Amino acid sequence: MKTKKRIKTGIPDPLTLALGLTLITMILALIFGSGTASVLQRTTDILSFWAMGLWDLLAFSMQMVLILLLGYMLALSPVLDRLSSRLTVLSRNPVRGTVLLTVLAILLGLLNWGLALVFCAVLVKKIADSAHKAGHTVNYPLLGASAYVCMMVWHGGLSGSAPLSVAGPGHFLAEETGIIPVSDTIFSPMNLTAAALLLICLPLAAGFFARRTPKANTVETDKVLHYKSVPHSVWRPTLLTVLGILLLAGFIIHSINEGNSGLGLNEVNLVLFALVLIVFSDTGSLSSAASEAIGSTAGIIIQFPLYAGIMGIMKYSGLLVVMTGWFVDISTVRTLPLFSFLSAGLVNLFVPSGGGQWAVQGPVIIRAAGEIGASHAKEVMALAYGDQLTNMLQPFWALPLLGITGLKAHQILRYSVRFMLIGLIIFSLVLLVL
Repeated sequence: MKTKKRIKTGIPDPLTLALGLTLITMILALIFGSGTASVLQRTTDILSFWAMGLWDLLAFSMQMVLILLLGYMLALSPVLDRLSSRLTVLSRNPVRGTVLLTVLAILLGLLNWGLALVFCAVLVKKIADSAHKAGHTVNYPLLGASAYVCMMVWHGGLSGSAPLSVAGPGHFLAEETGIIPVSDTIFSPMNLTAAALLLICLPLAAGFFARRTPKANTVETDKVLHYKSVPHSVWRPTLLTVLGILLLAGFIIHSINEGNSGLGLNEVNLVLFALVLIVFSDTGSLSSAASEAIGSTAGIIIQFPLYAGIMGIMKYSGLLVVMTGWFVDISTVRTLPLFSFLSAGLVNLFVPSGGGQWAVQGPVIIRAAGEIGASHAKEVMALAYGDQLTNMLQPFWALPLLGITGLKAHQILRYSVRFMLIGLIIFSLVLLVL
């Protein structure tokens, strides 16, 4: 029985970080929270606050699990598996192939981060294998980093936790923000401009890096492909296909009849579920894909209760009010989005889940925006930008890519940090100017 080698990144396990953040929040609540009771009584109260918040994000947690699971399953589908095989022609021209891979990673990242991460990782491996067989030279770490840029655009796309959360009724900040439609966040002129600039600048940078290292063939022939190909037959219409089409058609008809153009997490998950049913031709391959993909959701399942508890402590202990005051004291309507963006980038190093970070930091920045009259929608996107930017430093979400490609974290960080600096400039400019 083969054992997988543990990927050493030099960064503590995300669950350890979540537990440490829980302890830090408890200590801060003891020091800065409201109340004049004894330390023992306040400690007991804080534990009860943690329990009160524990189940507040239960529905949100399941939404996050589904959006990753279904996107991952799509990437494993026979249709996309054949597409990735055909795209191995990108190995023939290293520079052009790297540029096109980066473009594809950005576009897929804007659609669904789970789909983008797995599909692009498999594609990188196939490109490298094809290059080796044909005797072509490719910069393997750069290909891996180019694929990973999907995680620097995802939160501003159609699977972004924060913008989709506030677009649905009954979200946990509904009393403060109301419903914020995606036309004010994902499809806002500011976000579309940021996406367009990234779509131009990142591929150009990737091409520049590829030209600078034309002889850097770092493909290792003894690498093991950890990605497990899901067994499936040739795609053909079945009852699953019919059911998927009916679900998709029903959603579209209902949206038109109700005049509802809103797009929230529930709507995105429904569309993804319908697509999964359409692209898998039999229940066996569907179940195999689900079994392969389910492991990727473990981090969300175990960490989100901790983030919910942190949110409960901040909310009920008065710590949220204190932290909001810190933001308000140093911010203006113009600078608050930039400060929120920079702080979100820092918080993401400790809370690598975008949904978890929204649960912890979202209440603070939304309350601060309300007090100084800043745009709630812009604050949502500021947090989204910060969260996705420092993914280029935080290898948590790179683990599937590293496992599939056989690369090490330090190999892709060499290039992903450069992509991050480009993103830092772009996001800062759009937040200050638009």
